[in-house]
Amino acid sequence: MNYSSFSDADWARIERDWTAWWHGTLERPLVYIVTRDPAQIDDAWISSNLVQFSLDTPLDDLLDHFEARLDAVAYHGDAFPHWWLNAGAGIVAAFLGSSLSYSPEAGGTTWFWPLGAASLAEIQPVYDPDNDWWRHCQAVMDAAVRRWGDGVTIGQTDLGGNLDILASLRGTHELLMDLHDAPEEVDRLTRTITQLWMRYYDELDAIIQRGRRGGSYWAGFWSPGRGYMLQSDFCYMISPAMFERFVLPDLRACCEFLEYPFYHLDGKGQLIHLERILSIPSLCGVQWQPRDGQPLADDWLDVLKQIRDAGKLCQVFVTREGAQKITRELGGTGFMFMLIEDLTPYEADQFVETMLSPC
Repeated sequence: MNYSSFSDADWARIERDWTAWWHGTLERPLVYIVTRDPAQIDDAWISSNLVQFSLDTPLDDLLDHFEARLDAVAYHGDAFPHWWLNAGAGIVAAFLGSSLSYSPEAGGTTWFWPLGAASLAEIQPVYDPDNDWWRHCQAVMDAAVRRWGDGVTIGQTDLGGNLDILASLRGTHELLMDLHDAPEEVDRLTRTITQLWMRYYDELDAIIQRGRRGGSYWAGFWSPGRGYMLQSDFCYMISPAMFERFVLPDLRACCEFLEYPFYHLDGKGQLIHLERILSIPSLCGVQWQPRDGQPLADDWLDVLKQIRDAGKLCQVFVTREGAQKITRELGGTGFMFMLIEDLTPYEADQFVETMLSPC
C-alpha cells in the first residue's frame, strides 16, 4: 500500500512492533521493504536533495516534488510512509556559515566548503537564527508537517557528526593536522558544535512532533521518541586514541541527549573503533555498512555477533538470502533488515510472511 492508503490500524501496528523491537521484546526481526511503481519511477525517483533547488523555490513546488516520490512507493512488512529533510550529510556546517553546492554527477551530493580560516582559533561557531539555510530547512519541514499531517512520519535532517561538521568548516586535511598541532582547539570546537547540534535537533524536533506519527531519519527507522543515526565519517582516518579523545565524548553526550540513538558504522576502517562504540551504555544499536567493494553484511557474521553480544540492536542492508542467513546463524531477534533487492509487491509480501514467525 502507498502512503495515502496507510490506515490508523497500520500505524498502530507500526507503533506496536517498532516499540517492542526497541525494548527488546519483539521475538522476530524487523523487515523493511519498499517497492516502486515502474510507471512512475522515471518521474518520481529523482534526487530528494533539497539543495538542488534554490532558496526562493516556493514551498508548495518543493513538496509537490517530494510527494511524487511518496506516491511511487508501496510499503511492506515493517516499512511505513516517511519523509526526511535531505539537505546533505552534515547540514549543520551550512547553518554555521559554510557555503554549499549540489552535485548531481556525484549521485546527488551536497558539498560543504571550508570557511577559509587561517587557524582553528578563528572559527567561533554561534547559533544564527537568521542563517538562510537554517531558516529554509525550518520552513520546509514546517510545510511538510502541515501538508502531510499525521499521514507521514517526518524525519530529522542529517545534522552530521562533530568532527565531520568541523572538517567541513576547516577542511579535512587542515583538521587532520590540527589534531596534532592544536588539540585543545579541536576539543573546544567539538564541544561547542555538539551543544549547537543539540539546539538544532531540539528546534527541528519541535516541528516534527506536530505531525504526531513518531520520529524518523534517513535510515528508515521509526521511533516513539527522540531518535537519530549518529555518525563520524572522519574517524575512518584517525587512531583509536584520537577517537577516544575527539569523538567518543560527543557520542556519549548525544546518546544521553537522545532516547533512541543508533550509530552508523560506515566501512571496515571503522571496525577498530567498534569496541569503544559498543561501550556506550545508552547507545541502542549499530547500523553496519561494509561499503562498496566489500561483501554484504551477512558475510560479516563475526561483526554482527559482536554487536548483538554487546546487547545492541543492529540494522543491515541485505538480500532475502542474506536476511535468512543471518536469522539462521545468529537468530533474527534484534535485527532490522533493509531489503536492497528490487522486488515485486507479491515477492515482497511473500518474503515478509516467511519472516513473521518468532525467532
